[in-house]
Amino acid sequence: MNDRHEPQVVMAAVRHDPGAAPGQTTVIRVLSMLPAHWVCVPVADQDSFELRVRPHGAEVAEAVSARVAAVFKDPALRGWRRTG
Repeated sequence: MNDRHEPQVVMAAVRHDPGAAPGQTTVIRVLSMLPAHWVCVPVADQDSFELRVRPHGAEVAEAVSARVAAVFKDPALRGWRRTG
């Protein structure tokens, strides 16, 4: 995933509601909402997660960021706040 020629977007989030699903579950939900052809590397614990996303082909980092921002509007991510 360290290929210098392809853009990469790093997204991080923290749980701000202790009643929300844990990070391990939430990162799976996020992955299910992203295009299947994107290369994604998740790292999660109970209260936070990080997701490194490398788009495919001509997609640019800005498009990836916009798509990830849209994911955070989904009710399944209630209780989570994006930090990066």
